[in-house]
Order: sequence, then C-alpha cells, then structure tokens
Amino acid sequence: MQTVPCRQCGVPVNASDATCPQCGALQPGRAQIEAVGYVWESRLRWMGLPLVHIAFGHDDKGKARTACGMIAIGQRAVGGVAIGIVAGGFISLGVVSVGVFSLGVVSLGALVACGVNAIGALSIGVVAVGYKVGGVATFGWKVLFSVTK
Repeated sequence: MQTVPCRQCGVPVNASDATCPQCGALQPGRAQIEAVGYVWESRLRWMGLPLVHIAFGHDDKGKARTACGMIAIGQRAVGGVAIGIVAGGFISLGVVSVGVFSLGVVSLGALVACGVNAIGALSIGVVAVGYKVGGVATFGWKVLFSVTK
C-alpha cells in the first residue's frame, strides 16, 4: 500500500483509506474529495423548492447531502413529506423524525408521533409521552392503552 500524508492533518495514511484515523477526514489520500452518491430533483417547483428532491451520499466538500423539497427523500431529508434516516417536515418518516405527524424509532410530533420512542400530543409507541398515549410504558394525561398500569 502506498502511504501518503492526510490532506487535512498531515498524518501518514494509506492512499485507499476511507477516513483518516487522526482527524476523520474523508478520502484523506486524495488531493480533492470526489462527490459520491446520487442527487435528483424535479423541474417542477413550488415556493422555490423542488416538488421532489432525492439526495444520498456526500458532496465534493465531504458534507452529507440533505434532500430539501416538498417531497424529500435521502439520508437527511427536510420538506413537506420527508423520508430519511433523519427526517423533518410536516409528515416525517425516519429513524429520527420530527414533524407535525411523525413515524420513526425516535419520533417527535406536534400532533401525532408513532414509534419506539414517541413524544407528541397523540403518541403511540413502546415508550410514549404526551397528552393521549398508548404503548408499553406510557406517560400521559389520558392513556388509550398500556401494558403497564
């Protein structure tokens, strides 16, 4: 393996390493980072945002791409309907989701939240916190259903 200095911190790294063990820089053996992933957005726009935006991977600066549109799909998604690992929007679906209506492992919803850990006015989940709640461990004003009492 060819050893080269990291372009960020100068520590010797293999040219094919994905990240620098010292500073965490992406593709440290390359003079410039290559953009990796996929981006697509529709031509139709509403209020300046694309109707559909899909974004995965990272850009040429090494930052993770964020999908931003009326319908946003990606690792990080923000929009009217957001679907991603981290999602935020009116309706959000993701591992971590924040929105008016949210569904995910960790979900925070202004009105409805469903997931393993759910916080919202109406929450349904293993751990549910809110006004009306249902699940295994519930913390709320009105309990719809619960395994524990």
